[in-house]
Amino acid sequence: MANVSRQGSMERLNMNRIAQHFGFRIQQISFDKPGPRYQALRSARVDALFEQPGDVREFLESGDFKPILTLLAKRPPAFAGVPSMKDVGLTFTPLMRFRGFYVKTGVPADRLKWLQWAFQKGFAQPGFQAFNKKKFMDLVPSFRDTEGAIALIEETMDVYRKTYKEMGLIE
Repeated sequence: MANVSRQGSMERLNMNRIAQHFGFRIQQISFDKPGPRYQALRSARVDALFEQPGDVREFLESGDFKPILTLLAKRPPAFAGVPSMKDVGLTFTPLMRFRGFYVKTGVPADRLKWLQWAFQKGFAQPGFQAFNKKKFMDLVPSFRDTEGAIALIEETMDVYRKTYKEMGLIE
């Protein structure tokens, strides 16, 4: 399996949980750069690739890559023919990649409110929404206000703790 990063990363943890659920062993080969990771699958040096669909859209559209599992509870319309976690009996909460904007502690509340407004306005622009859809980033809620972002980060930390314990990486 071509994957990114090292032991303990989001991608590897998700893949380890899938392998554990189905009772198979897997060799995950780390490729930090996308090109070599994608080429490993194209040249059959690996049998599978763990990747975000938007990053490999051109390969999906060309037919070079075929999606085999979505790490969502339900099949999204964009991948209606691809099994979801629920379809194959996976019940864990998958770790997902997210990014955010951060400010220095102590920024005045009126400035925070304005920044949130500006980011939300930018997010809602048709051009950005088209980009979001093209990259399949519209399959999950991809904008959160400050409170929503804090909740997402806290939930993700809880999932990491639980997963690390299950995988024996922490006590």
